[in-house]
Amino acid sequence: MRILLYGDSNTWGYDARTGCRFERRYPAVLRERMPDDQIIEEGLNGRTLCFDDPFDPDRNGTKNVQMVIKSHVPIDVFVVMLGTNDAKRIYHTNVMSLYKGMRTLLRKVKDPVLYQVVGKKPQILIVRPPRMNPAYRSNEMTVYSFGQEGYDMLENAGQALAKIAADMHADYFDPDVTAGTYDGVHLDPETHAILAERLAAKLEEYR
Repeated sequence: MRILLYGDSNTWGYDARTGCRFERRYPAVLRERMPDDQIIEEGLNGRTLCFDDPFDPDRNGTKNVQMVIKSHVPIDVFVVMLGTNDAKRIYHTNVMSLYKGMRTLLRKVKDPVLYQVVGKKPQILIVRPPRMNPAYRSNEMTVYSFGQEGYDMLENAGQALAKIAADMHADYFDPDVTAGTYDGVHLDPETHAILAERLAAKLEEYR
């Protein structure tokens, strides 16, 4: 299978302690678990579902998703794990914004024009983003960027994402992972490994 992972800094493998990139981020571990499949990494730090970042316009996931798909077709499974950055205070959002944002993005993903040459649309899997770790309250930057509102929004993200998956005829998966304790937002090596293991089991269902 050709599996495209479309996500944010947790897909990119951001190490909150160093600002560098984990070698054993979940896509890399997933590649080890699924050696006969092609795992395509498309993670970008700060990527949102559909909001324009005032400091970096390339972070709008909806605006760039069709270009990404065109670069990698054919694709068997399109995996999207986004929504964390949408919970930032700067966007003034709520849980319904996750539903609407994912709907906006999936409309682009499902555009049949993208698949005219290959003649095959991918299966779509929405993965619930990690819950924030309550330890975020000890990290000044996370408190400033997300606050309690962002924490609550991500805590309650599952219902909205499951609903949009059903409404858009996509699949939904909750890997039940929580971010690491350093900044409360980003995965640590242990949780990258857990996510990869659980996602690999889910992806086996597409064979």
